[in-house]
Amino acid sequence: MSGREPFRGWWIVGVGFATQSVSMGFSIMTFPLFVPFLVEEFGTERGPIVVGQSLFLAVMQGVGSVLGRLLDRRSIRAVMALGALGMAACLFALSRATALWQLAILFGVLLSVGVTMLGPLSSSTLAAKWFRRKLGRAQGLTNMGGPAGGLFFAPIAGWLLAAYGWRTTLVCFAGMTLCVIPALWAVVRNQPADLGQHPDGLAPAAEAEALAHAGLPWGPARLVRARAFWCLALPLGVLMGISTAWIANFATFAADLGVGTEQASLYLGVGSGVGILSTLAFGALSDRYDGRVLLWVIMAIHAVAFAFLRTLTGPAGFLPLVIGIGSAGGGMMPVYASLIGRIFGPASFGSVMGFAGLVMLPFFFALAPLAAALRDSSGSYASALLLFIAALAAAAALLGFLRLEARPLAVASPARA
Repeated sequence: MSGREPFRGWWIVGVGFATQSVSMGFSIMTFPLFVPFLVEEFGTERGPIVVGQSLFLAVMQGVGSVLGRLLDRRSIRAVMALGALGMAACLFALSRATALWQLAILFGVLLSVGVTMLGPLSSSTLAAKWFRRKLGRAQGLTNMGGPAGGLFFAPIAGWLLAAYGWRTTLVCFAGMTLCVIPALWAVVRNQPADLGQHPDGLAPAAEAEALAHAGLPWGPARLVRARAFWCLALPLGVLMGISTAWIANFATFAADLGVGTEQASLYLGVGSGVGILSTLAFGALSDRYDGRVLLWVIMAIHAVAFAFLRTLTGPAGFLPLVIGIGSAGGGMMPVYASLIGRIFGPASFGSVMGFAGLVMLPFFFALAPLAAALRDSSGSYASALLLFIAALAAAAALLGFLRLEARPLAVASPARA
């Protein structure tokens, strides 16, 4: 294909945005809205339902450790297309579930695999392979898709749930998931060289200069010996685990403060909408400023918001704090992805992010049900919020040991289209 074709990278970023919106919007971002309906349908408590989300996140991280290496070596387009098909099939099957164990398998395991293949890991890996100098902006735009999924689909889910019930809502989600397949198949390619292009759309001479800093491949054996890996993966595990625990418990937290289901869905959408803007802002900032400082800012916003949430006794003041947490949450992925690309290089991006998922797995698995259990035992989330604040302080301290050493010089290894 001619090199005179317009640079494909920004189109790929657009598709990554769309696939993140669908994968996250039809799973994690709208899951809290389904919890009250599932509790009523299956006659259970909130705890077992929230455990299902923890299982989802645990499987997602485990699958990512294998999928990341595959994305660095095989067709990312094929992986994403199969993920969309699998995700649509699981959503439809979930709409027919009649027992909790079916929900656990379909949502906690199979849907998680589909989301992992279609969602943030794949699209972030693509951005890392298509951009060098503008990596932060590309990651910011790509990862806007996650909060955008909440903004777009949370209000729709709230309306569908109220009007037609949770089963019909899932069928609608399944149909919409299939719509991304033609776009990603037409646009996505593993790397610029597959189309005779160059990272960032640069001329070959500039590309050679950028590739001089691409870094040597990183495998699991090398990563476990690298201090930078642990000082990045562990703090991010805490931060992301707390963020997902907050989302998983959001509907119950809102109900405790006297916020109804439809209003809670609107608040969740507003928080996600703010997250869209902050994702872009933090992505652009990560091209200019130290990513560690940006992560400290994100952690501080979370901690302050949680401290104020402990003082609330009614709905007044809840929305501003939701907006604050949403603004901080939106910045996590682009800063994290940009740090991976700059520390470990684009050739190993998928492998590093996937392996880091294994380190993060305990935080994703434990924090959401732990928060729910603390609430059920005490009648409030005060203890859980205090735990979150303490964990964020420890994560911030560990991040201080991260050093951004210069990497060995090498040219990025090729990947198959």
